[in-house]
Amino acid sequence: MAATAEVPGVAPDDKRLPVTVLSGFLGAGKTTLLSRILNNRAGLKVCLIVNDMSEVNIDAALVRSGEFALSRVNEKMVQLQNGCICCTLREDLLSEVFNLAQANKFDYLVIEGTGIAEPLPVAETFTFDVPGYNQLSEVARLDTMVTVVDCFHFGKDIRSGAMNVTTRFEGEEVPKEDERTVVDLLVDQIEFCNVAILNKVELCTPEEVALVEGFVRKLNPEAVIHKTSWCDVPIAAVLNTGLFSFQKAVLNSGWLKEVRGTHVPETIEYGISSFVYRSRRPFHPERLFANVDEIKGIIRSKGWFWLATQNDTSGEWSHAGEVYYLNPGGPWFASLPEDEWPIDDPEDRAEVRRDFDDDPAIGDRRNEIVFIGIASEYSREAVEALLNSALLTDEEYALGPEAWAQFPDPFYETWAEGMGLGEGEGEDEDGHDHDGHDHDGH
Repeated sequence: MAATAEVPGVAPDDKRLPVTVLSGFLGAGKTTLLSRILNNRAGLKVCLIVNDMSEVNIDAALVRSGEFALSRVNEKMVQLQNGCICCTLREDLLSEVFNLAQANKFDYLVIEGTGIAEPLPVAETFTFDVPGYNQLSEVARLDTMVTVVDCFHFGKDIRSGAMNVTTRFEGEEVPKEDERTVVDLLVDQIEFCNVAILNKVELCTPEEVALVEGFVRKLNPEAVIHKTSWCDVPIAAVLNTGLFSFQKAVLNSGWLKEVRGTHVPETIEYGISSFVYRSRRPFHPERLFANVDEIKGIIRSKGWFWLATQNDTSGEWSHAGEVYYLNPGGPWFASLPEDEWPIDDPEDRAEVRRDFDDDPAIGDRRNEIVFIGIASEYSREAVEALLNSALLTDEEYALGPEAWAQFPDPFYETWAEGMGLGEGEGEDEDGHDHDGHDHDGH
C-alpha cells in the first residue's frame, strides 16, 4: 500500500512496507516524535512497534478508525560472541514485521527501540530470512534510521568516561549485567543514523548546541541534522526519505572519511577537532598497553594498528569515553599470497595495493587511527608523543619479526581467544607463551 513514487532511490512500483527505526536515550524525545508522527501522518496508515504503549498519547478514536495500529515487542539482552552485551529487539520482531508486511494493511511502519538499544542489530533484522524469501528486506524496506539526541544532557554524557548505562539510567529497566558505557551507546546511536534530531535546544546555549552538532558531524558526516524543540520536524524528515543503505552505513562512517582524507575538519566552526595518527612501524605491546591509559581528552578513536608480536594479524582499535578495545582483526594482506586475498573486484584490489609501503616486508601493515575530541580539552602533540614512544625503537625494529614474537605481550590472551587459538597453539617454538593480562576492554 505504501506510496513510493516520490521517495528518492525507490522505484515507483516498489510495494514493500517502508520502515523507520527510532533510537535515542531514555528521555531524549522519541515518544514525543512518535506522537507527532501519529498526529501528522499526511494521510498514511501507520503501524507502530513500541516499547511502552502507555507512554504514547494516542486518541482512542484514531485507533478505532483503523488509521494506525500499535504493536508491542519486548526487549531482551543478548550475549554476543565478543563479550559485549547488546540490547536488541527479540526474535519476534522479525515475525512481527514480516506479518505486517504480508498483511498489506498499512502504508508505513515505525519501530521505536528502547533508550538503551543499539540501532545496528535492529537494522540487521532486515537481512534475516523469512518464510518464502531470502531476506526480510524483500517484503519490508528499511527507509530511515533516526536518532534523537538529548542536547541538554549531551555534554555530560559525552564526558562520562567509564560510566555504564546501568548507572546513567538508574531506576529504569536496564539489566544489571549491562556493562556498556554511556559513551559507547551514544556513539553507536549517532554513527548508525541517517537523520539526527538534536532535541531540547531551547534548554541549551548556542555554544552547547554547536558542541552537539560538531560531534554528530564528526561521527556521521552523512547524517541529516535537525535542531528542534519538542522534536518538531516535518514528517517528510523521518518518513519515506529513502536515505538508508547498508553499504553507505558501513562505508561512510566519519572515521573512515578522516582516514581517507575526504572529510573536511570543522574545528573552527564547532570546537571539535580530529586528526589521523599514521606510522609504518609496529607498537611494542607492553608500552602500548601502558600508554593507552595515559591518553587524555579524546572522546572517540577508531582505526587499525600493527602489534609487533602479531606481525601477520591486523589490530582493530575502537574507543569511546575511557574504554579502549584493541582486538585482533583479519590478516594483513601482505601476509597472504595474492591469490588468497578475500576480494576479487579489480578496483578493490587496486585500493588495497595503494595501502602498501614501498618496503615489501611492511606491505599494508600500518597504524592508522582517527582521534576525535573537543579541541580545547586535548593536545594532539601529547597523544602523538604517547603513541610514538610505544613504537619499536630502531634497535628493536632491527631484530625482526621472529624476535618481536618473543616480546612480553599483555594483549596475548585476548588476541588468542579472538583468533580462536587452542591451548598451546599460540606458543612459540621455545615454549614462550606470552604470559600477560586480560585486555578485553582496556
